[in-house]
Amino acid sequence: MSNSIHVTKLPKTSSEIINEAKAALNPPLYVKPLTTNRPFTPHERVFFCHRRTNRPPSAFKLQHILLQEKKKTSCTKLPALNKSKYSNIDNSNHKKEVKSQIQSSSPNTTRQRSNSDVSNSTSLSRKNISSLSFPLSIDALLKNHYEQNYYDHEYMSHENEINEARALCFDVPTDCLWVVSLIETKMKKNFETSEMCALLNKLALAIKQENLSVLRDENKKEIILKTIFKLVNISTDDELTVHLLLVLFQMQVTGKYLASACKLIFKISRLDKNDCLFLKTNVLTLFVDILGLATPHEDSESLIYGYGALKFLTMNPDLMERAMNNGCLSLMLLHLKMINLERTERQILPETINHVLYQLTGTLRNIVNDRKFYDQLLFSGGLKTMYRSLELFSGDIDVVTNIARTFSILSTDGKCCEALVECWSNVSVLMSIIDKYPGQEEIVVRITYALGNILTNHENARHQLYETHCSMSTFLNLLQLYLEKDLMNISRDIKFNIVEDVLVKVIRVVVNMSIQPEIGAKLVMAANDSHPVHKVKECEQFLDSLLTILRRKSIDENEELVLAALAALNNLSYYADMSNSNRGPFNARQLDITQALSLLLTTRNHTCKVEVARVFGNLTRSSTVRNYLLETSGLLAITNCLDCSGDKELLTVCSGVLVNMTSDENHREAFKNYDGVSKMVNILRSSGERDWPLFALVCQTLWNVCSGGDSFPGDPMTVLDTLVRLTDEEQLFGELLSSDEEKAAEYKQWEDFASVATNLLEWLDELLEGRFDNI
Repeated sequence: MSNSIHVTKLPKTSSEIINEAKAALNPPLYVKPLTTNRPFTPHERVFFCHRRTNRPPSAFKLQHILLQEKKKTSCTKLPALNKSKYSNIDNSNHKKEVKSQIQSSSPNTTRQRSNSDVSNSTSLSRKNISSLSFPLSIDALLKNHYEQNYYDHEYMSHENEINEARALCFDVPTDCLWVVSLIETKMKKNFETSEMCALLNKLALAIKQENLSVLRDENKKEIILKTIFKLVNISTDDELTVHLLLVLFQMQVTGKYLASACKLIFKISRLDKNDCLFLKTNVLTLFVDILGLATPHEDSESLIYGYGALKFLTMNPDLMERAMNNGCLSLMLLHLKMINLERTERQILPETINHVLYQLTGTLRNIVNDRKFYDQLLFSGGLKTMYRSLELFSGDIDVVTNIARTFSILSTDGKCCEALVECWSNVSVLMSIIDKYPGQEEIVVRITYALGNILTNHENARHQLYETHCSMSTFLNLLQLYLEKDLMNISRDIKFNIVEDVLVKVIRVVVNMSIQPEIGAKLVMAANDSHPVHKVKECEQFLDSLLTILRRKSIDENEELVLAALAALNNLSYYADMSNSNRGPFNARQLDITQALSLLLTTRNHTCKVEVARVFGNLTRSSTVRNYLLETSGLLAITNCLDCSGDKELLTVCSGVLVNMTSDENHREAFKNYDGVSKMVNILRSSGERDWPLFALVCQTLWNVCSGGDSFPGDPMTVLDTLVRLTDEEQLFGELLSSDEEKAAEYKQWEDFASVATNLLEWLDELLEGRFDNI
């Protein structure tokens, strides 16, 4: 070992040793951010929450859709008969002749066409027939070709005659109207769902092939819509409904037809058992496409039910991915921007637009459950758009709740946190939301959760939040409000206590804000010219709330809340000047805090015991606290924690407390009587891995206990041998320091340990030499 280590270096104070040991740990022991679970949100397919007034109905029955009145249009007539050929024939006689022929035929038999009938029919000009307007049904075509009075209507209803006329008049076998005629025929009988679904698939394909959604053939569209909605009214089968939607979406219906279609898809999407129907078809892809044709102002009813359906369907990860791959996110953000723009131009909007916004933001909340869409959301500026919506629609509690839920999820991602920090140039919006809805647990718990996540890693956000006007008073008022609510909840024995969750999240905001040294120091600062009295009062109020929690709550029943309170006390006590009880609000309450913590020293909860010892590591810088622990057996409880040889974290924090406790001469004898020295020696000897920060604290404690005396309580040779082994630099590190970065970092920790261990080693060596001289 080089002389520069054990000769020239002076012994360090206990405070220096503690600080260096803490700084060597990762994460640091002195102040640390508080982590917590994300607020619980039930995943239920609910259209609107119960508190929303004037909401559209979630249960409805689609009545027959009245099709638009169409103006009479002139249709191309079939070519007239040759007048010269029949000029000498009396028309009335001709009619009688034809009628007598019909009456002579048997009414119970189906009339079969003769070859002459077919030949006469084919003599018609195909060009003129093909130009007939499509709304004419097959029956109408037959009636135009044969006078209505010439034939019995029963003949015209026969399917074989319809098929013959169809084959005669049309060239393409998969024409839309041909499929419609088959559907109409099926509807008159007890049809099988599978057969009807197959026909609807053919109809959708025919519509696509004819490009009917683009062509302005309103007559044909009207015939199809009339048949489709007739089928809607007579069938309640969900599978059939999905195939009906295929037809409607393929036609790209608009207006009231789009609203009816959105109601249909909403109806079947409410049940998760129907998700498989959307997975087996491409109806969701067509649905997203057709929503792109709607606008929030003109098609609000369609978008209310449309986004309501999307909100339900995006609860299924597979369906959500399918919708996202078809541009669902871009569409939603576009609609969101349109709503924001309309709000900036008009102070009062129709309530239906607010309903659209509620369903839209609910869908966005589902989408952010999947992190793979975050890059797309960030690239498209989605966070800024949502933040703007929060500002513009802060009066809509349900929209605010949805956006708060979305932000709480996004805040768990580092990149999204950075984007949130960038777009909240002024946090006054978030604070105004909390001020506006202090009693709404669902909003408060999520905004404070998001704030806590942001404050964990962003220094600028900490400063900005602390400097926001009345921010601390807002959080303190929340603590007071929810502590009172919590007292009421205890009497009612509520199983899931969201009130307690709010308390945890609010405390966490202050804890993570206090990570910043400047802010932490201000929180516990005494009043002066630059630190007004009301700031001191805020700290006092915060400490009172923390003490109320520690006194009222049980670690077994309210673990997270108690641990949050302990984390807050740890961060604040680190910045407090414990040497003077008159300096700052924390010092004035140090005994109250010590009393509350002492009750938790004997808990069986490991995490709680560690956090209590961590706070005592700061509090025992005060002689008042040290004396109190000695008088109330607190020193004994901490010394007994050294028996937990496998718990490195607990051993480290307890050793830090004992360094401070043994700095007083009158406490050392008690520590020896509690068998503390032998427990410290066992830590050095039995540690499986080299924990240099822990060893440094152990050696400093032994140095405090033994350096002022002339004897060692135990076997000094055992300690001497252990220290010689632990300070052998060449044996421990060799020549690997220049090539091994991990070894180099460990070597820095070992140096801090060696500076203390060397002093103890030399003292033991001198002690043993004196014994031998006496012999």
